[in-house]
Amino acid sequence: MDKIFYDKIKEEKTIEKNDRLLLAISGGPDSMYLLYNVIDLKKEFNLDLLVCHVNHGIRENAKNDENFVIDICKKFNINYNIKHVNMNEYAKENNMSAEEAGRFLRYEFFKENADGRKILTAHNLNDQAETILTRIFRGTGVKGLAGILQFNNNIVRPILNIPRYQIEDYLNKNNLKYVIDETNLKSDYTRNRIRIELIPYIEKYFNPNIVNTLNRLSINAREEKIYLDTIIEKEYRNSFKDYYFNVTYLKTLDKFICQEVIKKFLEENFPSFVTRKIIIDIYMLLFKNSGTSIDISKNIRARISYDKLLIEKYQKINYESLYLNCGDNHSDFGIITLKDNIYKKDRFNVSIDKDKIKGNLYVRSRKKGDRFTPMGMKSNKKLKDFFIDKKIDREKRDSIGLICDDENIIWVIGYGINDKYKITEFSKNILNMEVKDDRN
Repeated sequence: MDKIFYDKIKEEKTIEKNDRLLLAISGGPDSMYLLYNVIDLKKEFNLDLLVCHVNHGIRENAKNDENFVIDICKKFNINYNIKHVNMNEYAKENNMSAEEAGRFLRYEFFKENADGRKILTAHNLNDQAETILTRIFRGTGVKGLAGILQFNNNIVRPILNIPRYQIEDYLNKNNLKYVIDETNLKSDYTRNRIRIELIPYIEKYFNPNIVNTLNRLSINAREEKIYLDTIIEKEYRNSFKDYYFNVTYLKTLDKFICQEVIKKFLEENFPSFVTRKIIIDIYMLLFKNSGTSIDISKNIRARISYDKLLIEKYQKINYESLYLNCGDNHSDFGIITLKDNIYKKDRFNVSIDKDKIKGNLYVRSRKKGDRFTPMGMKSNKKLKDFFIDKKIDREKRDSIGLICDDENIIWVIGYGINDKYKITEFSKNILNMEVKDDRN
């Protein structure tokens, strides 16, 4: 075992006795350094190990890397899981870069397999420097300068404070095997150019200790981030209730804090869509009229509904119409029960004058141009206006069942019957209609 590794994990408490660990292993030098040392530590610390490897399917040698990891696991009798993903296809479908897609798919796989384990990744001190420089070029703020966190929920990075040259020296001196990702040797990507060209240039002409300097910058920024996070967490709790944000409250916040609150929600719920543009777009949505929305992806939408900001997954559902008969009718809107000569009145159980029904009864969803006469009114009004008056969420309106005859909407389920069908002193026959929601 490398003494540097052992001293670091004892000092930083990244790995402790009796830990259950999931190790994210690519087969490269950093992850293999982590794996070899954790294997050496396994007996002393009584560790339960699971190795996870993702094959992104974009390199010729990807299968060789996969087999290498499997062979090492078999050699040391370690449980392992392998995942094959199509990184490029996922990136295209979700409007992401290939790098973002790969990272998202990897971490989703790790989370799926964690089962209460710590997730160990092999980021090192040089990765920290490269990350900070990358973020600086993108115009990052204080939180971005904090860099890669050593502890982030159940994700732990035990070798984050070990420089790459020490990792490679240990592997080579001890003849420990690893694979090389040939794409890391090419300057095709910004990250690679920073590692291969920029950092060596800075070390030669400006600061030979630039890696450590950038690490100090991240430590300083992290302290400021802790303070900001306290404020953001407080305002998040104040503004987010149940499943939505209170628009009025968000508008009272400082612009920066408000955007950070939005960012926090995205990081916790839709982490692959945390971009500056999306955060600003959602912030600007706060100042739009009710009913305004933006699509974050093909199935995630942010929208304003009266004084609520909702950021949610959505799916267009086509509700089927159904003719109704006496007894139970199983529909897309729930179980609709029709009974003769029973009088009841509550939100989902109403009675009407049966003799006023024209032709057949059926249930359907709304359609353009719908009108009906709400209780207490003498003239009809647009169903759209009725929904607005009731402050019914735009996204919910399609799911509200309408019981109709051949001429009119009789009942907007849950919201009221047509005045023309109400029971009067002259009514002779009564029809009771009850709806029980079984859609969950």
